[in-house]
Amino acid sequence: MRRPSKSQLCAGNGSGRNQPTAKRKAALASTRVAAADLMGVGDQLAIPRLDGVPLEHRFSAGELASITLAQTLLELDIAIAEDWVAAGHDPRAYILKTLDCWIAAHGGESIKRRFDLYVTLTDCLDGYVEGNEDNPDGSRLYLTIDADKAGYVVFKPTLELLDQTHPRAPATFFQLFAGALNNWVRVYDYRDAQDRVATLCDWIEGEEDQDQYEIPNVEGSIPPYMNRRQIGRRGLRKVAYQAKKKQVRAILTALLELSEISDQAKRPELTDEMREELCDTNPALPSLLAVFAQNDAIEGCFDEEAQNMMEVTPEPSVIIPLNALDRESVLYAFRTLGVVCETLAAASKLIDIMPGNEQGVIKREEAGNGGPSQDRE
Repeated sequence: MRRPSKSQLCAGNGSGRNQPTAKRKAALASTRVAAADLMGVGDQLAIPRLDGVPLEHRFSAGELASITLAQTLLELDIAIAEDWVAAGHDPRAYILKTLDCWIAAHGGESIKRRFDLYVTLTDCLDGYVEGNEDNPDGSRLYLTIDADKAGYVVFKPTLELLDQTHPRAPATFFQLFAGALNNWVRVYDYRDAQDRVATLCDWIEGEEDQDQYEIPNVEGSIPPYMNRRQIGRRGLRKVAYQAKKKQVRAILTALLELSEISDQAKRPELTDEMREELCDTNPALPSLLAVFAQNDAIEGCFDEEAQNMMEVTPEPSVIIPLNALDRESVLYAFRTLGVVCETLAAASKLIDIMPGNEQGVIKREEAGNGGPSQDRE
């Protein structure tokens, strides 16, 4: 099998504590795939880059499917005619270049600061299966988004600022933020940590030496205003309009924009065939770790869980099916990918203006381990 091509869509890595998806990438290398690593110097969903990427890219969808898809992308004004020469008159390379440009046009430069994701165009969701007998012409494809490491965001300074403006704004802000991203990618937050604690308590229940186990104090890490009733987007828009502080208005305006962008498309539902291909996978890796304070109990739970997240290949964070021979299917898939990218870009921009997150940006330089370095103490 030919090695799959990759193009990087950079988005900054936050904590950088997730186990890298090397196993999944290695598996993809043996399948019929065209991968677009949406990572820059880092690993996260960001602008496509060619640094260190082989000059030739291939994916082995059927020849007819490749040619038809390339032509359809051009007719839909998704692809650029001039790129045909740059792609060496190769429909597969042309598709990959188009995917790179599409990501860049929908917020790649912003995404790469805070996220660590990559996009793959493949005809097989199971990275360990070579080929698919039910898809002989290679026309059934999937655009997938996978997390390589988790981004990182600290909420407490922002929530304390909002608490001074309106008592119900902090809880509303957090839930709208997490909800907008969870529409597409997985956010690990205090609710996941609570589930982790519940699991640990179940494990030690009935043991004689229960007191010797150290259970993370997740509840103590959750600010009291998180239990207050929410006011929704309409209420938060009113708070933003009436806020006296410019910083508060900017933060709330950016959040509302994020929430509205996320709702512009609906996450594709998994078909029975897709579920069958994913039956032996783990849940998707978190794309973002949301903590209230650095090194709190939530981050501790995440660090412990991260040790086992790659024991079994995780399923992709997002799966967008498309039929290379169906014009409407191709248009839907790329539009959906555009919404996902714009959602991540809006989240990245919001994190940039949230106080307390100055240290969570991926630097544009190679770290010693070949991955992105992160400006975080």
